[in-house]
Amino acid sequence: MRLFTAIILLCFLSISAFISGSLATELPIRGQARGESKIKVGDKAPLITPELEKAHKEGKVIALMLGYQSHCPWCDRMDRYIREIMKDTNNFDNRAVFILTQIEHAKMIAPPPEGIELKKAFGVEGQPWLFIIDKKGVVRFVYKIFVASNVFQNNIEELLKE
Repeated sequence: MRLFTAIILLCFLSISAFISGSLATELPIRGQARGESKIKVGDKAPLITPELEKAHKEGKVIALMLGYQSHCPWCDRMDRYIREIMKDTNNFDNRAVFILTQIEHAKMIAPPPEGIELKKAFGVEGQPWLFIIDKKGVVRFVYKIFVASNVFQNNIEELLKE
C-alpha cells in the first residue's frame, strides 16, 4: 500500500510540474518573501493596474499587499487585521484603500495577469510583501513577510496627515 501511495504521489507531482512548467522546488515557500524588492522607499510606485490607477487618481493612500491569503499564513493574518482596521476606520474616512493581489501560484491556482505584472514591476519574490504608497504615488513603507497592526495603522495615519 505504501508503494502504491508513493507511486501515485510521484505521478501527481510529475504531472503538476509538467502542467505548471516548474518544479516544486522552484515555487515559493508559503509565507516567505525573499530577497529585496526592485522598488524601494522613495521610488515612484508602478501603479499599473486599473484598481491602483483609480485609487491614485482619487488621491488615496494605498496599502498594496502582494500575496495570497488562502495559501500563505502571514498573508492570511495580515489580510484579516488590515481588513478589520479598514472596516473600523471606514477606510480611514475613505482616504485610503487596501488592495490585495495574488502574485504566486497557490496550490493549483495561478495568479491573475495583473498579479504577474505587479510581481515583475515591483521585482519581488515570494510572499507577502506590503507596500504603503502615499497620495503622490511614492512608496513610503515596504514590509517583507509581516507588519504589526499598530505599525500599519500608524503608517497610514502618518501619510494622511501630510
